[in-house]
Amino acid sequence: MARSKIWTIFLLLILNLFVNPSNATFVAFESGQVRPIAQSPDGNRLFVVNTPDNQLEIFDVNNGSPTYRESVTVGLEPVAVAAYSNDQVWVVNYLSDSISIIDLSTSPARVIKTLLVGDEPADIVFAGTGGDRAFITTAHRGQNSPYTNLSNPGELTTPGIGRADVWVFDATNTGSSLGGDSIAIVTLFGDTPKALAVSPDGNTVYAAIFKSGNQTTVLHEQVVCNSNVSVPCSVKPGEVNAVGKLPHQTQKR
Repeated sequence: MARSKIWTIFLLLILNLFVNPSNATFVAFESGQVRPIAQSPDGNRLFVVNTPDNQLEIFDVNNGSPTYRESVTVGLEPVAVAAYSNDQVWVVNYLSDSISIIDLSTSPARVIKTLLVGDEPADIVFAGTGGDRAFITTAHRGQNSPYTNLSNPGELTTPGIGRADVWVFDATNTGSSLGGDSIAIVTLFGDTPKALAVSPDGNTVYAAIFKSGNQTTVLHEQVVCNSNVSVPCSVKPGEVNAVGKLPHQTQKR
């Protein structure tokens, strides 16, 4: 068989995998991104996590549009990135249970430290005085967790203990031990924490719980009946579409 015909058949087989993914021999599984894009404080660089390739992609944007600059290998399945300064960025590695701290002042940029945290870290923000406190959401368990009692790993069977942790590090001094030294681990009543947000003054950090475990959900106020009417009620004229009430002290406006 001619070599050109062999290459033609090979290319057709590869094309068939893309056109008909059901014929592929594997299914790609990627962790859900939480904060996949960040910008440096001066606005000159854009950072994007490349989850399947375990990379942080860095772009220059000071000319008005992103221009690829370089890639930095981080941990397994990065899902969030936050810029601590113009010269330093932190990446959350969901599968590695770690945080990669990247120095941007060198060429090429490189990982200068890896912090080890709880299971399935998902997000990171900086808050506090000067923005020097790093907050990272994780599950209340994991290979790096201090809650490792073999008879009760992750304190799973202890009543009243939540399944969500927020690890806190001093960004100016992450510690000298392998994996860094957290200054606090805040346990929340919930399961699988995800996104974080910071108040404008930097004094308060909010954590969103992905799986609350109490079979609740979030509804807009406008689709819930007032406490002074019977249920079901009509939120919109002619529509009976609400079956729950607001607390007695609260009324819709």
